[in-house]
Amino acid sequence: AAVDALKHARYFDPCVVNSLSPNAADITVLRCFPFINEEAITSLQGELPAYLAAAHGCKNLNDAEKVQWWQNNENDLPHWSSALRKVLLVQPSSAAAERVFSLLQNAFSHQQEAALADYLQAGVMQQYNHCKQS
Repeated sequence: AAVDALKHARYFDPCVVNSLSPNAADITVLRCFPFINEEAITSLQGELPAYLAAAHGCKNLNDAEKVQWWQNNENDLPHWSSALRKVLLVQPSSAAAERVFSLLQNAFSHQQEAALADYLQAGVMQQYNHCKQS
């Protein structure tokens, strides 16, 4: 799901959006972001033609220039600008997986590597619940 979200975030890049050629139906994939609801999707779909027109010819902008592009077009594309601010806050992270591996490493010694799967699962649940209570 995280990979899909990052893939769909390309719709917010004014230098890429025209090469993706999105239509109103394509924009519904932005539901993968929990903060983009049906009302927001409808608003983004309504502004899509204006966004594509504004982004037409946009090529090879660096990050600072893209920020400037969005600032220049914020009034014409208020819903896209608002959604962009939220999408930019999404950070891909492996923190959840790293926490699981850390719990496993702390919960079991090398002698327990051959333990039954049920024992491992129970131990991880116990360790997780202990961390939540602390």
